Formats: sequence, C-alpha cells, structure tokens
Amino acid sequence: MNGKERIVAALNRQPVDRTPVWFMRQAGRHLPEYRKLAAEHSFWERCQDLDLCTNITMQPIQRYGTLDAAIVFSDILTPLPAFGYEVEYGGGIRIDPFTFDEVDDWTTFSARKHAPWAADALKAIGEDNTDIARLGFAGCPWTTSLYLLAGGTGDKEFHNTRAKVFSDLESSQRVLFRMADAVGDLLADQVNHGGADAVQLFDTWAGLLSVDDYRAIALPATQRAIEVFREKAERRVPLIHYAKGSGHLHGLIRSLDIDAVSLDWRDDLKANREAHGDKFAFQGNLDPSRMHGSPEAATVAAQRVLDEAGQAPGHVFNLGHGFAPGAQIDCVEAVLRLITGDSA
Repeated sequence: MNGKERIVAALNRQPVDRTPVWFMRQAGRHLPEYRKLAAEHSFWERCQDLDLCTNITMQPIQRYGTLDAAIVFSDILTPLPAFGYEVEYGGGIRIDPFTFDEVDDWTTFSARKHAPWAADALKAIGEDNTDIARLGFAGCPWTTSLYLLAGGTGDKEFHNTRAKVFSDLESSQRVLFRMADAVGDLLADQVNHGGADAVQLFDTWAGLLSVDDYRAIALPATQRAIEVFREKAERRVPLIHYAKGSGHLHGLIRSLDIDAVSLDWRDDLKANREAHGDKFAFQGNLDPSRMHGSPEAATVAAQRVLDEAGQAPGHVFNLGHGFAPGAQIDCVEAVLRLITGDSA
C-alpha cells in the first residue's frame, strides 16, 4: 500500500499493511528549512504564495520520506481577513478589534474568492505526488471565534473572552454560526478544488468548556460547519475531529458526523478503541514532549501508543497535539523507523 491508500483505509476502519503515520504541525517550526523561509517571508506570504505553500507542505515529506500524508500549510484563522479583520503573527497573534454588532455586515464567505490558497496548494501537490494522502483542515467555529473575540492571544485561557460569550449568548451564537458557514465552505473547497483525501477540524480550545456549555454553545456551530461541508463537498471524504483536553466532551463529539477522533495525549487510546472502535477510527496520541528528548525515550513512548492501539483496523499514528519548535529531528526519525520499519 502507498501512503494515500493506507491513510484512507485506516480512516475508514479497513485493514492496512502497517499503521499509517503523519504528525500535526509537521510542516513548520521544528524544521530548519522551514525556519529559513520563515525568516525571509511573512506568515501570510507563506500561506498565500503557491510555490511557498507547496514547498513548506512538502518539506517534511522530503526530509522524512516515510510519512503517509501531507497536511497543507495554512491556518485556522484564514476566514478572518475576509470578514475585515487583519491578523498579524509574531510574538503571539494580534487581530483587529471586534464588536458583536459587526456580524451583520460580514460578507458571505467564499473560499474560492476569499481564501483559495490551501485548496490551490493541495491541487498543485497532487499533480506530482499521487502516492501520499493530501489533508486539508480548518478550525472549528468555537476556537476560531474565540481568537477573534479575544483580539488574538493576549487573554490567557480566554477568561475575559469566555465571560463575554457567557454574557451575551445570543450574539455569540450569531458569530459562531456565521463562522461555521465559512469553515464548512473552506473544507469543501479543499476537497472539491484541492482534491483532499481527508480533512481535519481543529477545536483547540473546546476543552475549556464544561459539558453543558459545550453542548449549548460550541457543539451546534460545529454541527453546522460539518453540515455545510457535507452538503457542499462533491464527494465524501473522511473527517477527523481534534480537540485538545476534551476527554470530558467525547460523548458529545462522537455525536457529530465525523469518521475519526484525534486524541489528546492524556486520553486513553486503548479504552477509546475498545469502546468505540467499531464506529470511529482513532488518531494519535503520542505526547508531543516525547519528541524533545532522546530518540530512545521517544521510541519507547511510541511503542506504548502502538500497543494501546492494538491490531484492529482504524488507527492512524500521530501526536496528541502538534509539534513545538523544540521537537528534535532525530526523535522523529526514530519514531518513524519504529512505525514503518524503514530508514527515515
């Protein structure tokens, strides 16, 4: 099997010749070749320039050789400029001020018109790389909207921002559902135009919510985003859902129209596989800090993940969150050797 076949089969809970593997944030900060480009080009240049975006997306594939998927280099805040908010990166994220009454003036988001770059890069990659899976992604409405309401990353744990949401639930829902329409359209474009073999939704900050608040506030908007995606996508592809620190929410997350649950490193992979592996594929869930130490320790931890996953179909090896800048290349190579049996 090639990487594309392996990823698609595993996400559909079908047998594979070995466990497929890719890493969240694999295209980016831990690679010296990426840091070189980042020093020469702004973040938005890296996303929007087709040559830069495809180059960055393919850097980990070229370096490591045995990864099964390329995830497009993009960002979950992609819809915001189309709504009129400048997003700046560097030493955190800064976003133009937002007020609830501005939502009615938002344009109707179209990925083809307002943010075609991720899909364009996926399409370009597919022209020369037919043996690896191409993955698209977007941010869930809750997490993307939280950054907008906070004006970036200055509100630690989003305490003030969540208070704003809780104090005006009606206005917050209007924001979330408008964002959901954009998210769904963005994912569909990555499938229809980009040819993505699978897509992933990231809800990094869902875990900040209680079960009741997630059910009432975030879940309906995520459901809407998925409905829009399924309606607009011209073919059905596997949809992976990831939410950091969300173990208490998994019962609700499994109610979504998704094919795979990507687990945090604190989640019990074995228990999830045994209880729900007949309905969902599972992705994960190596602690990303294991990639910062010795290759030997990383390999031991990776073997533990494989053991917990077991032999039944439906597991994609990944991290429990994305690579941090300090991840060590020799650790990545050691883990890949363990999983693939090949020289990384």
